[in-house]
Amino acid sequence: MRIEGEIFQTNSPISFHSMIPSRARPSMGPRPRRTQAERTASTQQKLVKGAIALLKQKRYAGFRVAEVAKVAGVSRGAQTHHFPVKDALVLQALEKVYIDSHRKALERIEKARAEPGRLLQAMIEDSQDFFLGEDFYVALDLMMVGGDQPLGQEAKRLSREYRVSVEKAWIEAFTEAGYPPLQAEDCIHLTFAMTRGLSVRKLMSGEVAHFPRLFSRWEAIAEEMLQPAAKKRPAKPLAT
Repeated sequence: MRIEGEIFQTNSPISFHSMIPSRARPSMGPRPRRTQAERTASTQQKLVKGAIALLKQKRYAGFRVAEVAKVAGVSRGAQTHHFPVKDALVLQALEKVYIDSHRKALERIEKARAEPGRLLQAMIEDSQDFFLGEDFYVALDLMMVGGDQPLGQEAKRLSREYRVSVEKAWIEAFTEAGYPPLQAEDCIHLTFAMTRGLSVRKLMSGEVAHFPRLFSRWEAIAEEMLQPAAKKRPAKPLAT
C-alpha cells in the first residue's frame, strides 16, 4: 500500500474499517428489542391469520382454538391469554376479513373513477370478488350459526358497517361520473343482490359454468338502466 510516496508491504490484508478511529465508526450494536406492545400485536396478528385460514377451511362448526395456536405457531397459553373466549377470536378474524375486502373495494373504486367507462364493469367485478369468494361464505356461516345470539348479531353488525359503506361508495362514484342517482342506486343494489343469490346457488350446487354468461347479460341490462330517460330508445310497439 502506498502512503505519502513510500511503499509498505504486509503479509496480512489491511482493512480500511480498521483505519477509521473507533469513535467515528458506525455503531454495530445489537438490534433493539421489540416492545411488549409490538410482541402482543405480532402474536395477535398470527392468531387472527390462523383463525381466518381455519374458518375458510372448516367453517365455525369445525373451528377449534387449539388448532389455531398450532397453525399460528404460538403456544396454547399465548392463545388463551390473548383470546380467552373462542367467539372473540372468531369475530376478530371476521373483522379482519371485512377490513381487507373493504380496503380492496375502495382501491378499486378510486381506480375506476379515473376510467369512468369501466365503472360498471369494475362494480360488477367487486361484487364477484366478495360474494363469490370465501370471505362471504365465512361471514354468511357466522351470521347463520350465530342467529340472534351475540355471535350472529355482531357478525351482522360488521356486515352492515363494512359492506353497506362499500355500496354507498359505489353509488357516490356513479353519481360523480354523471349517472342519474336513482338509476345508479338501483343498478348497484340489484347487482349485489343478484351476486349474493348466485353465491348461494354456488354453495348449493357448485355449478358456476353459466355465471359468466349471466353476468354478461346483466351488464348489458345495467348499461341500459343507467342511461338517462331522455337518451333511451323508445320501446318498439308490439306486433299485432
